Amino acid sequence: MSSKDGQPPSSPDATAPPTVAPVSDVPPGVRVHHFDELSERTQRALATATSAGTLDIDTTTSRLSRGDIVVFTDYVRVK
Repeated sequence: MSSKDGQPPSSPDATAPPTVAPVSDVPPGVRVHHFDELSERTQRALATATSAGTLDIDTTTSRLSRGDIVVFTDYVRVK
């Protein structure tokens, strides 16, 4: 789809660090990862996310992608 000015709609900046945010439901078709199945490096990044939810992680070398859900005590979405 395009916007009014004929440009494609903006998408999240893929170069910005990913963030996590709590979610209360899991939409159908979304990839879900269980915390204990992730690498220690990814677990550490999730456990030490900043208060703004910023992750110190490279999604190109991680099993996580933007839009994925991680299950631990609560559900969080990687953005």
